Amino acid sequence: MTSKISKPGTAVFPYRMILPEGFLCPDPEYRVDSVYQSSVIDEAGHVLRAHLSPRPDMFLDTGGFVFYDTGDLNRRVRPDLYLAFGVDPAAIYARNGFVPEEVGKPPDFVLEVGSPSTARIDTERKPVLYGGMGVGEYWRFDPTGGDYYGYALAGDILVDGAYQPIPITAEPAGMTWGYSPLLDLNLCSQDGRLIFHDPKTGRYLLNLPETQAVLAEQTAALAEQTAALEASNTEVERLREELRRLRGQ
Repeated sequence: MTSKISKPGTAVFPYRMILPEGFLCPDPEYRVDSVYQSSVIDEAGHVLRAHLSPRPDMFLDTGGFVFYDTGDLNRRVRPDLYLAFGVDPAAIYARNGFVPEEVGKPPDFVLEVGSPSTARIDTERKPVLYGGMGVGEYWRFDPTGGDYYGYALAGDILVDGAYQPIPITAEPAGMTWGYSPLLDLNLCSQDGRLIFHDPKTGRYLLNLPETQAVLAEQTAALAEQTAALEASNTEVERLREELRRLRGQ
């Protein structure tokens, strides 16, 4: 177990095979409370993948197992969303699961989304488990605004082997937010949504529908500009033809 915070720029531990070659870790089972969580998890996964996709050494998973004891694969945890930097994604996919002992490090970031059956585990058992594994940041988001966790948003950062709370700011307009040093993003809770804000650009990261809407708007604007250019070219050609006709007289 490590007490160091794994940062995006840290060196990669060489992948080393512990389990038999070709062995596939078991697939996750159906989530009982997925209806409470799936939209938030799916949206967060899309937003972070789109934002971090230039990094080839990044692995992000939503709902897959992390096997923290290769001697007993029943000792596993299923974060709603987790990611790790400085790893070999192909090797993790080939194993069908994240095995820290093979990968060379634990996940850097974990997000849990509150639900009726998981709230107590997320707030009591998992901080101990993730801290012991060495997960650098552990975040919790409650889509109800606090019915499950007692708060809308919370984050912890691992310092010298123990989690320390990340400051959360409550805005007058109803948004609460905290800064993730690992992602260099603000995680924001507003109206039941988990939103990501980039402090470098001052912009919010777009989810899939918002991205599609922006692309549709840009496509429509480009089509309009193309049509205007074609009309202008047609008019120019008409004037040239008229000029040639007049010169011919």
